[in-house]
Amino acid sequence: MRFLLALGLLVCSSFSSAELPSPQDEPILTIAGLILHGNNQGAADFDLKMLQALPQHTIVTRHPWVETRHHYKGPKVAEVLELAGAQSSKLTLVALNNYEVEIDFSDIKKFEPILAWSDNDRPMRVRDKGPLWLMLPIDDHPELLQMPYNDFMIWQLRSIIVK
Repeated sequence: MRFLLALGLLVCSSFSSAELPSPQDEPILTIAGLILHGNNQGAADFDLKMLQALPQHTIVTRHPWVETRHHYKGPKVAEVLELAGAQSSKLTLVALNNYEVEIDFSDIKKFEPILAWSDNDRPMRVRDKGPLWLMLPIDDHPELLQMPYNDFMIWQLRSIIVK
């Protein structure tokens, strides 16, 4: 626990620096494009421990891919983008299978999605739509069941390109 707290302080302290700490494990998320803070040749790589060290938020919701409400946990997308110094109004989200969706940053601010790494208190594996799933609070905003919002809930998220 102390390690995660120390890592969280280290990650959060990098808001003002030009470089993020380097991941200690295999990166599961890369943020590239119009960003100010990176740790890998202009891109920002995050491993699971780095994302877990950030403030965690829970979304309890039902959506078209589950029959009952699930508890999803992870950092807010906006907070991770802020760490990378994202400078744009458009984002392209890319999954492991190269599926892409474009989203306005205004929707990120409005609906406050998280980068869910946990589903009902279990880390998500690739076979479970993980390791990251952009999760929207559908129960709080029923309009998210309409297009194009369903498309924003990209699972097996691998990268975010800031345009």
